[in-house]
Amino acid sequence: MLDFASLKLAKIKENPRDNFVGIRKSASGDGYEFCLPNGFENFPDGDFDAVRDFFFKMYRTFRKFERDNIGTKRFEKNNPEFQQDQDQTTLSGGGISMQTEDGEDCVLYSKIKMIERVLEAYDDLAINSIQKKVRRSEEIDYSQIHKYLDRAIYLDKDVIYIDAMDLPRPTVRYESTDIVNLYCYILDEIVQQLDGDVPDNIQARIQDIRFLAQHFQDDYLTSNQSIFDKDTFGETISILKEALDNIDKNTYYKDADYWGLYEAIETFLYGEITPNQNDGEFWGIRGFSYVWEDMCSTYFFKEYLDHICYADTDIPLKNYYNRERQREKVHRVGNHEAYKGTNGYGNQWIYRTISDIPSDKNNKQSSCLGWNELLCIELDTQEATFVYSNNKYSTLDRRNGTKKMHRSPRPDLVLLKGKHKGICEVQIFDYKDVSLDFYLTNQNLKFDLIDPTDPKYKKYKIDIIKSLTYEFALQQERHHVKVVDNVFFIPWWYYDRKPHPIYGETELKDIQGKGIDVIKGNFFMIQQIYLEESL
Repeated sequence: MLDFASLKLAKIKENPRDNFVGIRKSASGDGYEFCLPNGFENFPDGDFDAVRDFFFKMYRTFRKFERDNIGTKRFEKNNPEFQQDQDQTTLSGGGISMQTEDGEDCVLYSKIKMIERVLEAYDDLAINSIQKKVRRSEEIDYSQIHKYLDRAIYLDKDVIYIDAMDLPRPTVRYESTDIVNLYCYILDEIVQQLDGDVPDNIQARIQDIRFLAQHFQDDYLTSNQSIFDKDTFGETISILKEALDNIDKNTYYKDADYWGLYEAIETFLYGEITPNQNDGEFWGIRGFSYVWEDMCSTYFFKEYLDHICYADTDIPLKNYYNRERQREKVHRVGNHEAYKGTNGYGNQWIYRTISDIPSDKNNKQSSCLGWNELLCIELDTQEATFVYSNNKYSTLDRRNGTKKMHRSPRPDLVLLKGKHKGICEVQIFDYKDVSLDFYLTNQNLKFDLIDPTDPKYKKYKIDIIKSLTYEFALQQERHHVKVVDNVFFIPWWYYDRKPHPIYGETELKDIQGKGIDVIKGNFFMIQQIYLEESL
């Protein structure tokens, strides 16, 4: 059982390249630490409820991220036998890994056995066969007729008719059925913390589960006791352990159903986090930037769908129908197959709309370019003459274009903000999983003197160059597009207020004089919308 009161919070990572979010063994080896996302410097210390609530939200977030990406080209999944006895999907066994075109790895440690076993045990549980001992039968037990006179149909000549009886099931009766009530109590507590985000078979029987859970609470606990309450969790766990021990001693017939429940309960009550000796990460994700990207994409598609020109994502959405995809993919937003890269990883589909810019600048009746085509830079290596003083003598337009080289940069998001005098005014968003301090520290450096080989500054310089490349691609002369905002969108935890506009607030303007702003994204708001989109 996780003790949220003893978890140390790691808000600022010593290594700026450390992109792990989750729970792992602390560097000192003394206990465990909960590594929070970037932007959580103001998260309260010692707040049991805040840590508990955030843990379960991140638990749901990681489960959704895994469900959304398994079966896509972004993921490769291994299921080593070693995982059956561990709390984590292990790095040494391959885990659940994702790789980008740049060769960056992402490993998702998605399982906490003590919680997963409780959820999974319900799959094999036939609650009716344990808890409900009677069934309705058309068979008649004449020795029990006197109990059914109130249900009988009275006929002529003192004849009575009984159509059905409640007779015992042909199943073994346990000495005690409290094992079911105890299991349902633990399951119900977990379901409440997960806000009902549980498998369908559990969700369909939630009322029955809650009813049996209440039986256990009435018999063993007070009304204010809870497994996840900061004041009573220690005492509650002790009572549950004692109850499990008594149930086991007084249950004489134990079949597979019994042991399935018993082991799930025992794992929950006595299980401990057992980090892998190699890396010490047992729950969370190494490469949280991918989760942040999906969270942001989901938010903008839900709130600004009509304004999206281009998005480098293929997230699934509820109540979304995509005619461009096969039946099993119709809920994914990607509507245009993209360049697959050299290794086949990355988003295979992107979302794009069609602009009102003709593909042939000399023919206004020609078909219009997609926004992915506007995000294209061409370099023609064929020789030509350019006469600055009199352009009519230039021969640039006479090249056949067969030697053109193409590069298609892929920003995370392009939003149409409006149109002015026939010019499309757009915003470019690039989602960045870095701390605000990353920009505060580097913005004072002379850009031209930043050493691109130094890992500390390399990312900063490359990110700026990439965003300027997006801007250049869109603002080529024939495109009639103006970039009014070029944004780095970073995570930020807001404690006591909602920023305006709702998704975040501008923290830095025009960093390095390059026209790029830094916006702090409202992590809580974005995460909430992301979780609401679970299919």
